[in-house]
Amino acid sequence: MADGLFADESLALVQGWHAPGSLDLSAAFLRAGGWALPRTDAFPDPARLKDRLQELAASVGGKAKLGLDLRGLRGGAEGVLAVAREAGIAFVLHTAELPPELSALLYGNLPRIAVVENDQEGSMAKAQGASGFLSPAAEVETLRHHGVPTVAVVEDSAQARVAMEAGARGLQPRSPALLDDGLPAGFAGRLLDGLKATEQRLFRRGPGPLPRLRIRNLELSYPIQQGGMGVGVSWEGLAGAVAREGCVGLVSAIGTGYHPSARTRRRFGRPDGTASLNPPEALDTILRAALARAGGRGAVGVNILCAIEGYEATVRASVAAGAQLIVSGAGLPLALPEYVGDADVALVPIVSSARALGVICKQWQRKFTRLPDAVVLEGPESGGHQGFSSDQCGDPAFAIENLLPAVLAERDKWGDFPVLVAGGVWDYGDILRFLAMGASGVQMGTRFIGTFECDAHANFKETILKARSEDIVLMKSPVGMPARGVRTSLQSRIEMGTAPPVRCVSRCLTPCGQGKGAVEAGYCIADRLADAWQGDKESGLFFSGSNGALLKEIISVRDLIEELTQDPGLQGR
Repeated sequence: MADGLFADESLALVQGWHAPGSLDLSAAFLRAGGWALPRTDAFPDPARLKDRLQELAASVGGKAKLGLDLRGLRGGAEGVLAVAREAGIAFVLHTAELPPELSALLYGNLPRIAVVENDQEGSMAKAQGASGFLSPAAEVETLRHHGVPTVAVVEDSAQARVAMEAGARGLQPRSPALLDDGLPAGFAGRLLDGLKATEQRLFRRGPGPLPRLRIRNLELSYPIQQGGMGVGVSWEGLAGAVAREGCVGLVSAIGTGYHPSARTRRRFGRPDGTASLNPPEALDTILRAALARAGGRGAVGVNILCAIEGYEATVRASVAAGAQLIVSGAGLPLALPEYVGDADVALVPIVSSARALGVICKQWQRKFTRLPDAVVLEGPESGGHQGFSSDQCGDPAFAIENLLPAVLAERDKWGDFPVLVAGGVWDYGDILRFLAMGASGVQMGTRFIGTFECDAHANFKETILKARSEDIVLMKSPVGMPARGVRTSLQSRIEMGTAPPVRCVSRCLTPCGQGKGAVEAGYCIADRLADAWQGDKESGLFFSGSNGALLKEIISVRDLIEELTQDPGLQGR
């Protein structure tokens, strides 16, 4: 099977990035003689997938190698595999360990390339009958003893040379810069010949770049900050990956007592008390791991709710652990500079109005001789708790576009620090629109749920990915303000009085009044968010922004940043 897939002695050139916008890079790769690699939705429609694959195959008369990336597939595998065979797919790509839902591949004749990061994963993939490996260029030599053809992932021409010298049978270029340098003669020309002039410029030099973002002493390649999502949705995996790509990754500080590293006292299976719910040791572990994954790129910060019990202790723990910035909302962080002291940490409050920003600036300047290093204006389309009433959330006067001018005007009274907008920001077009209005960048949360690196449970991602627009609603919260999330059986159980009992074991949020708000709302928010992180579909609370129903794929953080910035290969990084 491997010999059949790699029978051609020429070097295989496998599609290594997905083009932004409507540009069909898969078709361009096929026409140039490369191996195309479109990806599946998490829960694909087999009929639509079939049409797409047949369209690609027809574009080159079925003579080129058309693959299918199954790494983001989470449901409907049987139908997808049937479509793949019918469409004449040459190979599929999957993770090193074949997931159970793809076990049918073990008994079929469809060639498989497994993504492996090291020798151990190579052994596992070979034992399961992989036809080839896709690995980092530096691992090609190590993997040779398995006798399995390897395609090397390469970032530059130096890596391409190393991989070919080590015996790689193919290359997967991760940057269009390799179109001009490092690929076998002729391929770059054929690929570019199949693109329009504007598309050629995009891949040769990158797009008209988004502006860089400066927050205090932090230089970010792209004006994107990933929102901090708790409990456990954005910890070291997500925050570290986002920072590595030149953006701001935020760790959520709420509920770190559920992190696998935490050794805290439990009662009824829950962290017992505030100190157990948010232990400094667990936050330290998460932050240091995120910083290590970032590898010196971007910035890693902490999102800390003003409303949490033990706010001061959490801020001080974040500073001690090396947080590069602290983002704080759900109340006015009036004492934040005091808790940070002289540490070189950027301070970024979250506000919902110009008035709130003015109060913060006045207090910080008077008491601490300090101003925000940036501010996040969060509108009523965001996931989780809102800084607006339910009526205001539906009132166009409170749309982020209508709030931004006043916030910019208030900012101008105090300085020139960046204003980031959050809530309903979805794509490159949205980013450009808000930049044109005067914002310096954006904060996005929900989009990052649909990534491999997101720390949430697979069931959490599934709940969001399967949600319809009518499923994403405002709901009553124990803290007294509305919250946006996916309506599941939990809300019905709350209404019927059959939801899990309120015990207030963890004492999470001050406005809840040690369980009084939870009793009134019919549920404990700390317990229900923790259940969601653990994948409990029956009792979990799944927060999502208003655009959550648009999520269809699970992809890498890198692929998402490429799409959001319209910068294939992240050439501006």
